[in-house]
Amino acid sequence: MKVLLAIPALILLAACSQPEAAPVYDADHLASSDACFADDRAALLEPGQTLIERGPDGAVRIAHALGGERASYEFFVSQMTDAPRQALDAAAADFYRAAGQQHDVTTDAVIYHRATDGTFCAVVRDEATGRALVDAAAAIPAGE
Repeated sequence: MKVLLAIPALILLAACSQPEAAPVYDADHLASSDACFADDRAALLEPGQTLIERGPDGAVRIAHALGGERASYEFFVSQMTDAPRQALDAAAADFYRAAGQQHDVTTDAVIYHRATDGTFCAVVRDEATGRALVDAAAAIPAGE
């Protein structure tokens, strides 16, 4: 009888003495980024991250911290001519598609945020995915 009482106590003791596991991102502990919706997005990104933010105001904001450099771009799609707007839309679509394939709630490889005004922000840690978007943004002529 004493043995039957001791077994649950030993199991409980063993469970409580296990080392703490590394934090896991899940629905209750989502990855986050202070760069989303900030004034200086590029300064708040971690090395290797790229951000895209799109909102109901028609603005597309892109920022990165790639290859030791940081930069931010802002475009107002309603003021852009067709060719640059289509190039930006295509690059953004590719970025979102790649982010969707990389997204995993157990990591912070891809971070999604939505503001109450409907602005959507995505941050991706994969440099190749980010570089393609940044190169497309940098190729758009100033003033577009």
